[in-house]
Amino acid sequence: MPSQLTDAEWSQLLSRIEGGECTPFLGPGVSLGRLPLPGDLAMRWADEHQYPLEDRWNLPRVAQYLELEKGSRWLREELAKALADAAAPEPDGDALQLLADIPFHTYITTGHDDLLAQALRAAVVRRDERTTPRRPRLDFCRWHETLRSAAMPTPFEADPHYQPSADEPFVFHLLGQAAFPQSLVLTETDHYDLFVATARHPGLVPPPVQRALRGGPLLFIGQPLTDANFRALARSLGGADYRGLQDGTLSVHVRPEGNDAALRYLERHFGEQHIKLYWGTPREFLQELRERWLRDHV
Repeated sequence: MPSQLTDAEWSQLLSRIEGGECTPFLGPGVSLGRLPLPGDLAMRWADEHQYPLEDRWNLPRVAQYLELEKGSRWLREELAKALADAAAPEPDGDALQLLADIPFHTYITTGHDDLLAQALRAAVVRRDERTTPRRPRLDFCRWHETLRSAAMPTPFEADPHYQPSADEPFVFHLLGQAAFPQSLVLTETDHYDLFVATARHPGLVPPPVQRALRGGPLLFIGQPLTDANFRALARSLGGADYRGLQDGTLSVHVRPEGNDAALRYLERHFGEQHIKLYWGTPREFLQELRERWLRDHV
């Protein structure tokens, strides 16, 4: 598929990456093929446990039902099992491996898994003749009191001098990290509690993430911007909608084949909010981005 970005747009994007000014916002689609999508997981759980309502694709609502029926611990253990079954990356590089080769400073993800951290630890930063291993620092949102009262300092509290960089990037798990089951935002109630907590306590979101969400530019990869839960989260954290984002914000979407009306609507809708759409898979976009980065900066 030919790129829909002009050479000038690619050049602007590469320049902002080099300056540490562009932040990837990763959704479940970036791990497609390795982990089940939320809707697929919801449908599977709904079938296995006789979910009684029609919205069987809605993971927060299916999770709400399962928490009531089987308890919070069971629900989190089931999610851990689903994440543990992650498929191996493709031999020629999956989307996360391609992403890890590009020296972003900060990553925001709605995923609970540690696949991005694994990919970053396996990657290096290339400078002239030298390569430097990447050493990511991870954190999650302390969205309820138990997490805030626990003796778990954030990377910025543990090291007041820490600034995200290409060598030591920062990965922020907005919806929790699987290694800390209490941090997981799974049910519909969990999502509401997250919205309220971050609105009341903006400091729960670290400064580099706040700057990215309120100014951008952002790279939405594998994140369906039409998803209602995500749109509510974006408004809660960003303070309004996407209109405050800098020009250069980009969202990667699979092209709706055979549905020109949907294509025109999405381009108009997001164009009004200064979001450029790239029609392709996360892997296609990141493959081209990585090739251009290595060609121009190595």
